[in-house]
Amino acid sequence: MHQFYILLSLFSILFFISCEKSEKKEKIDPVALIQERFAKVIQETAPSVVTILTYTKSGKTPIIFRFSEEPFPFDSETLGSGFVIKRDQNFLYIVTNSHVVEKSKTITVKFYNGYETTGKIVGQDKQTDIAVVKVKIDEKIKGIKPLKLGTTKYLKVGYLVISGGSPYNLGHTFTLGIISALNRNLGISPYENYIQTDAAINPGDSGGPLLDINGYVIGMNTAIIQSGQGLGFAIPIDTVRELSQQLIKYGKVRRGWLGVLVQEIDHKMRKKLNIDYGVLVIKVFKGSPAKKSGIKTGDIILSINGVQIRNLQDMRHIISRLKPEEKASVEILRNRKKVIINVVIEEKLDKGN
Repeated sequence: MHQFYILLSLFSILFFISCEKSEKKEKIDPVALIQERFAKVIQETAPSVVTILTYTKSGKTPIIFRFSEEPFPFDSETLGSGFVIKRDQNFLYIVTNSHVVEKSKTITVKFYNGYETTGKIVGQDKQTDIAVVKVKIDEKIKGIKPLKLGTTKYLKVGYLVISGGSPYNLGHTFTLGIISALNRNLGISPYENYIQTDAAINPGDSGGPLLDINGYVIGMNTAIIQSGQGLGFAIPIDTVRELSQQLIKYGKVRRGWLGVLVQEIDHKMRKKLNIDYGVLVIKVFKGSPAKKSGIKTGDIILSINGVQIRNLQDMRHIISRLKPEEKASVEILRNRKKVIINVVIEEKLDKGN
């Protein structure tokens, strides 16, 4: 049913275009314009979308598959997708999900023209489920360019999107839908702000691009709810762009560390303090940037670099995106007075916020 509403909204958008052009020449069919727009996006982006097959040594064969009493190792195959995010003189860099490649023994990357080659992991970040794989540029793929990356800053629920990937190994399948919700948290990782879409995402689509109607990548397909329909989730491209750059440069993600444990403030306390946002510091780690700068237990962190902290998720995202050695301006509430504290951020080594 949602496809009907998608087309209905498109008719309204294109009605004005057809009216303007009909004054100069014969009336243009809005359905034809819609079809041509989507066809053009898919045609332009398909060469940069890949199928990823990984082979993993899973262990011993189950008893029902044994031909003798002695078990023997066997390989299993994992299917995923990806898209070209960067190229240099020698390599194409492909972004995908970490869960697609994390246990791989070998990685095979298959392109739109049928060309297959071996991929190598450049770096991966399990916490955000992002990985980068590189393949050597060959004559058959020398013309492939990185996809255009958009931004999620201006996205709205209801915007049209196109999902690309290889569901069930049906390579280069594209589906249409809308953005159903933004900033979804599924409890999969500590760094979540998924884009929810009803564009069909199935097993094998993990790592594929979520595109806007102009062909810009706005997200990377990552998760589905198996028992639901029309419930797919993508990592925002802003996160993918930033972390993939770090993976290519360092082979890992270097996250910022402030050195505090915090908890959310209940409605009663917010009302008493006359604040609408902020998180309470319940512990300051010894030797941490926070300790060195003078942040104390009982302080309420209101904002970092001018960005308000509404909840724990905000705190994690903002701190993790700060770079080691970067200076941060932390606004706190202490004894009902607002104070600005300048902190030099350090690299996170599994130490909390």
